[in-house]
Amino acid sequence: MAAFRRAVELGAKFIETDLQLTRDARVVAIHDSTLDRTTNGKGPVQLKSRAEIRALDAGAWFKSGEAAPFAGERVPTIEEIVQFARENDVIFYLEIKTGSGWGVEHAVVAALRDFEEAARVVILSFDPATLETVHDLNSALMTGFLCEHPSNDLVERAVRVRARQLTPRGDLITRSLVDEAHEAGLQVLAWTLNEPWQMRYMISTGVDGIITDYPDRLLEVLRDI
Repeated sequence: MAAFRRAVELGAKFIETDLQLTRDARVVAIHDSTLDRTTNGKGPVQLKSRAEIRALDAGAWFKSGEAAPFAGERVPTIEEIVQFARENDVIFYLEIKTGSGWGVEHAVVAALRDFEEAARVVILSFDPATLETVHDLNSALMTGFLCEHPSNDLVERAVRVRARQLTPRGDLITRSLVDEAHEAGLQVLAWTLNEPWQMRYMISTGVDGIITDYPDRLLEVLRDI
């Protein structure tokens, strides 16, 4: 949550985070399928309950010199994310991680059951079947097809799963791909671009959004255009 708060302070209106499913079918925001790297816990997320995961320290690993300024931070729940989005008027891009657990799509859609919450999120996934399931469960939810490998049919694949956004790795994006996507009614977002020159080039292709670890840099680039 500290990262989300900082993003808002820097001027971000859209925030991306990753979702995993707990043993008791609750949705939490954590990138890895295991707890080892970013918490003081160990083992797969899927083998722990939400209460067990919430008891862990998810901030002490991030150190500044000898200090750990984020010690005591907890793994966020999807309910906290929705509340944060509502209070701060931001949109969340929620990536359902591949292999994050059977039924994760149902759990996510259930947590976003009313229209107001659905309007505050975009569901991302590299897995076409996940996006299809989300659409079948709630067609009001906007979905985005994540891509990391070169392919001549990225737009076709996104349309096939009824996604409304195409979200390729930045180096896969060309002006012709953006034009093709726009003609198909898709928005295009690029990930993850952190250098100003990359951002400027990507903006020149006509993309609709850029995912970055440094929103302040992107906002400065946009101000200079």
